[in-house]
Amino acid sequence: MGPISLDTLMPKSQLIGVKQEPEKVSSSNELVNGFSAILEGHLEEVNDSVNNAGKLTRQLATGEIDNIHSVMIAAQEANIALNFTLALRDKIIRAYEDTLAMGGR
Repeated sequence: MGPISLDTLMPKSQLIGVKQEPEKVSSSNELVNGFSAILEGHLEEVNDSVNNAGKLTRQLATGEIDNIHSVMIAAQEANIALNFTLALRDKIIRAYEDTLAMGGR
């Protein structure tokens, strides 16, 4: 094991009195693209969860698997993910409508 330096224990930027470089300000396009990517990733995860629950349900119905617990857990996870997504959609729509209402004042 090599020598331990103070920088590995605590970076200089965290020391008291050391000025940090200002954070780069993102443009609105970067923010929108970042939000879109996060939202798209979440929607893909929810879709995969719902598809997996459906697949397990079909396998249970056809007798390919007999573990009802895993099927019920997958179905409940998909249900929770879908309900969260719908709540998120409602919040986004409400925020958009509020933003439009502020612009009209």
